[in-house]
Amino acid sequence: MKLTPNKANIKTLATTAMFLTLLYILTPALLSQETKTAEPAKTAEVSKDAKDATIAAPVETEKAPAPPKKSPGLIDLFLVGGWSMWPLALSSIIGFGVAFERLYFFFTTKLVGKGYNQILSDRIEEKGLEGALAYVGETKDQRIANILQNGYDVSSDDPEIFTAGVEREASEVIVLLERGLTILASVSTIAPLIGFLGTVSGMINAFDAIANADQVNAKVVAGGIKEALITTAAGLIVAIPTMSFYQFLTGKVNGFATEVEEAANKIYKELLKKKGKLTK
Repeated sequence: MKLTPNKANIKTLATTAMFLTLLYILTPALLSQETKTAEPAKTAEVSKDAKDATIAAPVETEKAPAPPKKSPGLIDLFLVGGWSMWPLALSSIIGFGVAFERLYFFFTTKLVGKGYNQILSDRIEEKGLEGALAYVGETKDQRIANILQNGYDVSSDDPEIFTAGVEREASEVIVLLERGLTILASVSTIAPLIGFLGTVSGMINAFDAIANADQVNAKVVAGGIKEALITTAAGLIVAIPTMSFYQFLTGKVNGFATEVEEAANKIYKELLKKKGKLTK
C-alpha cells in the first residue's frame, strides 16, 4: 500500500526529528570522550532506510585514570642525593644542636633587664654614685650588675682601675656568651659548599651517562640532574637557618656588650667627679 504525500512527509519529519534528537543527545558524550582519550571521533553510522531509520553509534568504555604519583619522601630524596647528603646531615645535627643549646642558655640566663641603663641614670641623678651602687646591688641576679660590682670592688674609687676591672669581667662573660658561635658560622659556610660539591658530582654523573648512552633522552640525564638539585637544596636548607641563628645570637652578644659599656661609662663619670672633689 502506497503512502499518501501527507503521510510520507509526516514519516520523514518524524524520522528527521528522531535523528536530530539522538544526535543532540550523543554529541556531548562523543565530544567529552574525545577530550579525555585524545583520539579521533568516530561518526555514527546512519542507514538511509526510510522504514527503519536505524542509528548505530559505537560505545567505548573509558579507561580508568592512572593513579597519581606519590611525591618522594625525605628518605627517598636523601638516598637520591648521593654521598654528599651524609656530611650535610652531620652538619645539620651539629649546627642545630649548638643553636638550640645557645638559645636555651640565652633565654634562661638573665643578662640585663629591660631599661637597665635608664633606671641607672635616674638613680645617679637622684643620689649620684651612691644611688648607682645601690641599684647595682639590687640587681645582682643580672650579669651586668655582677660585672659592674666586681669592677668597682677592685677599683679603690679609681676611675681607670674601675675601667680595667670592668673590661676584664666583661670579657670573661662575653667569651661565655660567644661559645659555639664559631661552630654556627662554620656550618653556615661549609654546608653550601658541600651542596655545590654534590651538584658538581651529579652533573658529572649526568654527562657520564650521556657519554655511555647510544641515544640521549631525558631519562639518561634526569638522575644526575636530580642529584645535583637535591644536594644544592639540602646545602641551603642547612645553611640558611644556621646563619639566621648565628646572626641572632651575635646580635644578643653585641647588645649585651653595648649595655655594659654604657653602664660602665655612667659610673666612670661619677668616679671622675668624686676623684675631682677629693683632689680639691
